[in-house]
Amino acid sequence: MKILKKLLLMLLVFVLAFIFFVGYIIITDFNPEDVEAGQILSDNDITLTGTTFTVTTFNIGYCGLDDEQDFFLDGGTMSRSSSKEQTETNLSNIESFIETQNSDFYFLQEVDVKGTRSFNVNQQQSILTYFEDYSATYSYNFKAKWIPIPIFSPLGSAYSGLMNLSRFGPESTTRYKLPGDEPFPRKYFDLDRSMMEDVYTAENGKKLYMINIHLSAYDKGGTIRAQQVQFMIDYITDLYNDGESYIIFGGDWNHLLDSDKYTEDMPGWVATLPENLFDTGFNLAYDTTVNTVRNNDTAYNPGVTFETVIDGFLVSPNITVLSVVGNDLSFENSDHNPVTLTFELN
Repeated sequence: MKILKKLLLMLLVFVLAFIFFVGYIIITDFNPEDVEAGQILSDNDITLTGTTFTVTTFNIGYCGLDDEQDFFLDGGTMSRSSSKEQTETNLSNIESFIETQNSDFYFLQEVDVKGTRSFNVNQQQSILTYFEDYSATYSYNFKAKWIPIPIFSPLGSAYSGLMNLSRFGPESTTRYKLPGDEPFPRKYFDLDRSMMEDVYTAENGKKLYMINIHLSAYDKGGTIRAQQVQFMIDYITDLYNDGESYIIFGGDWNHLLDSDKYTEDMPGWVATLPENLFDTGFNLAYDTTVNTVRNNDTAYNPGVTFETVIDGFLVSPNITVLSVVGNDLSFENSDHNPVTLTFELN
């Protein structure tokens, strides 16, 4: 009888602890407005001049997804960077690469401010300091107090977001909430997907919209991603119709950009783009020769690990794509390879 009472007491404590934890997560959930101002971390007050520019997009994988890592949501077992030292090494190498590109603009994704998964290495501050001559903007798309999975090595806390760098001073920066919620309770432990828009005025008086995106990855069947792409379509249709706008989206699409790479056995985190995207007149810009992402089911194994192209750009018809180059870094410091676009405003 005493043993039964103890078991019932333990069960009660567990249930109450679980209820308390769920309530705490719900109460403290990050719930941004549909549209809100992004953070201008630094502004060099330099006016946009010229017509030809470069922009590089790079999902840095919170500096914890180097080539020795796997990830539990992709079929692996790991949920964090292997160590603080490795996180700092990845960050340092990524910063060095970014510097060599000498781009006018950068779109960065998965830049942690702090988090258990990245050993609380403040990547935002490090990048901001390293590129002190650049303007920098930031918006959160992930604020999780604690993610309890996997059970024996939980991902923990994660404070992360989108970061833009520019040689020029933006007139404004805005965070747009992307539609689609994961089912309960996953919605409280996943990224709050968004796009971040920085606005500049070109020499001819038209506005240049530089928009950093990171779309959903693990929604079964790609239904949430379809909503997010439709949101983008509606947005650019309204914006471009004024005749006074140049528009560039860049980032991690989590969609197959190179349709020639389609296979029946692609992982579920790769969706296909809807046909109506191409009815907008906008053009996709990506490099067919360099894969930009790998699967994280195991450590990277060239020739064996699944790879494809999901990082690149979407540009308005009044912009000429001069070149787009995938940078093959062999996934040494991130599970993504960066892509650089050279473009001209017409």
